[in-house]
Amino acid sequence: MALRCAVLAVVVCLMTPVAWARARLVEVNGVRLAPAALQQLDRAACQRVPDGRYWIDWRSGAWGYRGGPQRGWVGEGCRQRPKSLSERGLLYSPGELLR
Repeated sequence: MALRCAVLAVVVCLMTPVAWARARLVEVNGVRLAPAALQQLDRAACQRVPDGRYWIDWRSGAWGYRGGPQRGWVGEGCRQRPKSLSERGLLYSPGELLR
């Protein structure tokens, strides 16, 4: 069992990003995306698109899960501002860290 885990770890470490992209399963409008198209979609969404089956209206940019209602817009992750220090709970008053 330990040998299998070690072999699996070595195989995973040796896989290139292209091999990881091939292992992904993202289907849009009934078509499984090729690695190049998947990279373009990741860039357009400003994030790594999780595996799944989606529909996208390319004219409006609306998207959702296959058979479901609209969940958002492609690229809306690009417009989100990062959370501030206080929103993340990382804003401290002077001396607070020394207590």
